[in-house]
Amino acid sequence: MEQKGIIMGRTDSALTCHVSILDSTEEWVHLCGEPLTDSDDNFFAKEGTWPKSSCIESDNYATSYNPHTGNQLFLFVTEVPETTSVRACIHSGRTLSKLESDHFVLQVRYFLLEQTMERHWQENDAWLEGLHSLTSMLELNELVHNIMQNALIAIPAVDRGFLMLYDDETQKLVPKASIGMGPSIYDFKTKLGEGLGGKIFQGGVGQIYNREQAFAAISNIQANNMKSLMASMENTEGNLMAMAVPVRMNKDKLGVMIVHQINKKQKLTNDDLRRLQGFADQAAIAITNARLFSDLRETNEYLVKRNHIHDVFTKLSFKDSDLIMVAKTVEQMTNLPVSLFDMTKNEWYPHYTPLSRRLMDTDLPKKWGNRVETLTVTTNETSIHLYPIVNDGVSIGYFVLELHRPLRPLDTVVLEQGSALVALKMVNTYSMTDMYYKQCYEFFNELLQYREPNQLASKLRDFGLSPDKPLFVTVLQLNGKPKVVKKRETHQRMLIAALHKELESLEYLLFGFHDKVTIIMNANTESLQEVLIQKLNKVVTLWTNKDAPTLRGGIGRLYLGIEHVARSSEEANKSLAYLLSRGNPGIISYQSIGINRLFLNQQTEDIEQFIQEVFAPLQSPKAKSSDLALTLRTYISANRSISDTAERLHIHQNTLYHRIKKIEEALAVDLNDSNVWLKLLLAYHLSETY
Repeated sequence: MEQKGIIMGRTDSALTCHVSILDSTEEWVHLCGEPLTDSDDNFFAKEGTWPKSSCIESDNYATSYNPHTGNQLFLFVTEVPETTSVRACIHSGRTLSKLESDHFVLQVRYFLLEQTMERHWQENDAWLEGLHSLTSMLELNELVHNIMQNALIAIPAVDRGFLMLYDDETQKLVPKASIGMGPSIYDFKTKLGEGLGGKIFQGGVGQIYNREQAFAAISNIQANNMKSLMASMENTEGNLMAMAVPVRMNKDKLGVMIVHQINKKQKLTNDDLRRLQGFADQAAIAITNARLFSDLRETNEYLVKRNHIHDVFTKLSFKDSDLIMVAKTVEQMTNLPVSLFDMTKNEWYPHYTPLSRRLMDTDLPKKWGNRVETLTVTTNETSIHLYPIVNDGVSIGYFVLELHRPLRPLDTVVLEQGSALVALKMVNTYSMTDMYYKQCYEFFNELLQYREPNQLASKLRDFGLSPDKPLFVTVLQLNGKPKVVKKRETHQRMLIAALHKELESLEYLLFGFHDKVTIIMNANTESLQEVLIQKLNKVVTLWTNKDAPTLRGGIGRLYLGIEHVARSSEEANKSLAYLLSRGNPGIISYQSIGINRLFLNQQTEDIEQFIQEVFAPLQSPKAKSSDLALTLRTYISANRSISDTAERLHIHQNTLYHRIKKIEEALAVDLNDSNVWLKLLLAYHLSETY
């Protein structure tokens, strides 16, 4: 069919025609023929000018001739491929014959069918092109944008739209791609049931909305979301019809696809809705595939980066890098401030970073000793993460990270690899230290045996001590042994580190063996020995504040000559035994034990029996009623002063004389007898001591 005219069965002439159809918006649209003027356009819309549909004859069309205009008018309805009302006008100048009219109507029907089929093929091509684009890319952000682009191509009746995907973490629908919308659409994040998209996602069934229905659907949107949505829609006037369908994969709903019709073209039909839903279903498959690909890619990238991290720390291990270098490497790879804390030495690496300086003054290290799990705490308004360095189930140190952001999985990998390297280095150091301690222990036993003095003196110099200066021995012991042997070893290393720190620059030999730490020290005078004892006392005092086994220590006397090392060691062990027998913590020198030295080798049971035998007569009911035992103890502690004793007991002196007489009668002794008094004094002293 030609645009300028229709051949009416003759080859010698052509007649001018106009053809219009009634579209889905109930408006007459020019289809073909000569261009229409405004008056022509109004002419096609005038109902009274055209034959009535009731006049359509058996030939399926109605026609009439207007002699004033010279136009033959036609009215008919096509059923294939879809029902369409047609109005046509031919400027014939005469009434057309039945054959000419039939031929014209047939040609119009054919042209309309041809045009409809062409449109369907174009839509089908756009559909196939869209599906092809969905299956040809795996990058999610690019894919979702392409999905919306092709959805608008496949459904030409719509002008703009956007795609929202459900976020499991926030439990909201989040816009991921848009066509024809303003940038504020990406701030439009709705809960389930909120707005048009939230309702469709929740219900799982697509729907077409006219303007009133669309605005009713978004009436429950929160104010901030409404502001973002309205800002993204530059044009909300006019038709503003909408369609929304769920994006779903089997039973799993991934999101919602929403499209708008702004410029009135044709009514949105159920065919459009089905087409959009089919496109959304195909898009769901593509999105699922893209997500799987993204997950695989992320996993692969994670494994590659993890392997790189392993290589970095392996190279550090081969280079035998120190702990400072390891800590700096962890800091570089996490891009967070990092310090390394060695619990056994109470040392920070690097030593003077802003982070380590802040933590040195806190009590956090004291709280970490028994932890083998990671911990995130806030101190001085700073969020820090503690990652333990563990050896055989016992924490020996920590990586400390200042959290400027949440930790990522690769950060944890860096900490895993770094802590493994640090643990290996520390254990290697322990092994070398243990070997040195073994050598010290063997040399100490040689000193105790005192054979080949000249050779011992030479070895003593090798260990940093002078055989020409007086020496004394100190023995420290950790009691209340933990169930885990490694934990005891950790505490011993912590003790040794504290001793080294306090005794630095002095002449001493120190080694640990089992649960004891032995120290041999040079001191030129007894006054210098007292200074050294004060330093040891400082370590012991600080130790009592730790959540650790009880620390006790004994100190031998100062002797000139290495032949007396054995004697000083024996005295140190006796002093330690003295504290152990009484259950007292702390440290004591042999000199300060005084008269109790006479009883160091005495069985506790024998001492208790002696005390019982002396004071037993004062435990009778009669003696107790007169407070004779208390009176005697007070009398002894007051050094037999009648006035002091009476004052302490709050009794008259005559009453005290009377009680003393009763005590002598009960014990059958004379308190003025020096031997008796010495016996009572010794029993009192032992009862206060043991």
